[in-house]
Amino acid sequence: IKKYLIYSLGFLLAAAYIFLESQNRGDLTIYLNASRDLFKGDDIFVNTYFDGYHYFYSVLFAILIYPLSFLPMWLYNSLWITLNIFFVYRIFLIIKNLLPLHDFSKKHLMFLRVCGFLFALRFIHENIHAMQITIIIMYLALQGLQFVFANKYISGGALIALGINIKLLPIVLVPYLLYRGFFKGAIFTIAFYVLYMFIPAVVIGWDHNQQLLATWGHLINPLNSNHVLDTEERSFHGLSTLLSTLLVKNVPDKHALTIPRNIADISIEHLNLILNIVRLILIAFTLYFLRSAPFKKPVTFYQRFREVSYILMLIPLIFPHQQHYAFLFVCPAFVFCIHYLIRNRNELKTNFKKTISFMLILIYLICNLKLLLGEFNEYYEHFKILTYAAILLVIVLAFCEPKEKESVNATA
Repeated sequence: IKKYLIYSLGFLLAAAYIFLESQNRGDLTIYLNASRDLFKGDDIFVNTYFDGYHYFYSVLFAILIYPLSFLPMWLYNSLWITLNIFFVYRIFLIIKNLLPLHDFSKKHLMFLRVCGFLFALRFIHENIHAMQITIIIMYLALQGLQFVFANKYISGGALIALGINIKLLPIVLVPYLLYRGFFKGAIFTIAFYVLYMFIPAVVIGWDHNQQLLATWGHLINPLNSNHVLDTEERSFHGLSTLLSTLLVKNVPDKHALTIPRNIADISIEHLNLILNIVRLILIAFTLYFLRSAPFKKPVTFYQRFREVSYILMLIPLIFPHQQHYAFLFVCPAFVFCIHYLIRNRNELKTNFKKTISFMLILIYLICNLKLLLGEFNEYYEHFKILTYAAILLVIVLAFCEPKEKESVNATA
């Protein structure tokens, strides 16, 4: 009876949440307007929607969501939110399956779940509120990795490639799969990606698809100047935005406060150089987490999840044009660090545990100040504190060194 009451209450709360959020016009409406224009023969990457916003996602994605465009807004929003909630559940389940939890007590397992959910709550809500695609991209990446780790290379490659096709972010997983010797997974990912790029031609025609691929490539080109000086919107975060606000005095940010935040004033060319150097440093730092020669599988489940967490965390840091909800990708790293403290609680020195715990609490507070103390959100956005939290989490993750020696040959 107790479980029935809890599930019933949860269902009612979820239904109320879905109903309230479904009344908002979010980014899904932009996607669907672009989808309608696609079937009219328009170039959806030239058109703009609602106050000048571009459609940045793939042609295939616009085709896949086209049936939703025939529904009223409240209904397609409700279906989209329900799908995202389901994928949130799947993401937590996949993380549970990828982490070694066999020796966790119910109390410790519950603590890990609660900490992970509370940390991710802001990013989950913001993705749903904005009707964004990040939750689905993260699910495709994690589910694809789980399949590849279980030697289901076709399924894994198909899912990772779909995520890359929709939004380029999971492309960081391809070099990881190659480095770790999952050659079949990487090959199938590349093959499916090529297929997804050209299969829309069956629906809209070869010439129209080729034209769209050309204009899409120009729109998302990371060498574009607006992707270097990445401050068009106040809610942008990541290295490109942080370094722009720190190293250039007058950035094009109409929402900027009068409080100065720059420590230098350099040219766009020098900013681009520094930005790429910092990106390369973070990418090269992946080798610190891999800790082995190429083409060798990780030694433990624990080691594998740690290195995947770091690679996912790179996504909102190194890619330009990243909104606050993209920092959902840092959540696996936070979960790993909590897991590390619980699993090694008897072996770690007291001062080390206190230091890591303090840093994790600080990271949580920085990431969730908008929920906890939203009155000052304009200051959080002005100083790009989310990026500082992600950088701090990189440091914490680096100190959480796995100690296990168990095999990873079991099915993930």
